[in-house]
Amino acid sequence: TWTHTHRTGGPPISQEIAALIERLATENTTWGYQRIQGELLKLGHRVSASTIRRVLKTLRLPPAPKRQTDTTWRQFL
Repeated sequence: TWTHTHRTGGPPISQEIAALIERLATENTTWGYQRIQGELLKLGHRVSASTIRRVLKTLRLPPAPKRQTDTTWRQFL
């Protein structure tokens, strides 16, 4: 019999990375998953866009266009 589990995907992300994803998403409301992924890569963290999406969904943060809370100039005028 096989003793290994059939787990797919990479290792689970740390709490620090999840907090960093949350901070990048809340401070940069126009950034999408790929932009956050690129910024994390610059910092030396390899995280997939789908993992970022899953983390933000867990934190109940919507995708980039809906994350903006400030009104745009068009809405203001």
